[in-house]
Amino acid sequence: MNKPAFVTHKLSAHNRELRLELWPNHGAGVMLFYPGTMLSPIQYRPMIAALQQAGFAVAAVHFTGHGLNRHRADFSFDDLRQNCLDAELWLRDAGHVHIAVCGHSQGGILALAHAAASPGLTAAFPITGVLPQMREAIYLTRFAGLADRRADIERIFCRLARWLPWLPLPLQAYLDSWRIISGARRTVSNRRKTRLTYPLSFLASLFNTRLPESLRCPLYFFSAQNDALFTPAIIQATFDCLKAPSKKLIWLPGGGHLAAMNPPLCRFMARTAASVCAGLGLPLHLSAYKSPLEAY
Repeated sequence: MNKPAFVTHKLSAHNRELRLELWPNHGAGVMLFYPGTMLSPIQYRPMIAALQQAGFAVAAVHFTGHGLNRHRADFSFDDLRQNCLDAELWLRDAGHVHIAVCGHSQGGILALAHAAASPGLTAAFPITGVLPQMREAIYLTRFAGLADRRADIERIFCRLARWLPWLPLPLQAYLDSWRIISGARRTVSNRRKTRLTYPLSFLASLFNTRLPESLRCPLYFFSAQNDALFTPAIIQATFDCLKAPSKKLIWLPGGGHLAAMNPPLCRFMARTAASVCAGLGLPLHLSAYKSPLEAY
């Protein structure tokens, strides 16, 4: 089998280590892709393949402390948000004019953050997401019963993070694994280079993040109707509070929270994004070249 046809670029911006997987597609605009919690582009090959097949060039980000980067690096949510802006700047310096953004789960939150900060994106395509400051965000976690004490939770996390910033917390410490995998079907992924924990300091920064509600580009929000983590109620509340030049909420018929790892659903989302971007002036290129990823 041929090796994947991508080039990895190491960026060292703002003293942060990040890597960019560039899946070229000559003459096409770029879709920046952001992975979910503790993951990297390695876990999202079906989504990357679908985007490339739909006519995009794809630039998938290995965030600071994730994927191919050193996992012991110190980072906060703001560092990951700056990674997004640095990736866009690198692409523009490399001559890419037309750029859209897509992200899954935590990557969807970062896509919203990027779309609020950058004036030059064609459109944003979060696959689930929430504004961390919303009351509904606490319902994602194991602390849902303490929603009325959100401010106390934030203060406790900050205090503990000052004492034990490197305390490693596994995903199960704050999210319910069953809700993540519930409803998943035909999932294609692997665990290579995934993180096993987050430092307490990162989670404190995430809990205390405040993102703008106003985006600077059109918004197309994907979510599965049977997502047990980012439930329809959470997604609808998030969508309702967001402001954008135009916006649309697109419900997926299934796939659960891991719909972004389901090849047929990935193809649907990629083709929808391509149709939207074509109408907004982002060039696409449907190549006759058969990518090694087309096995997905």
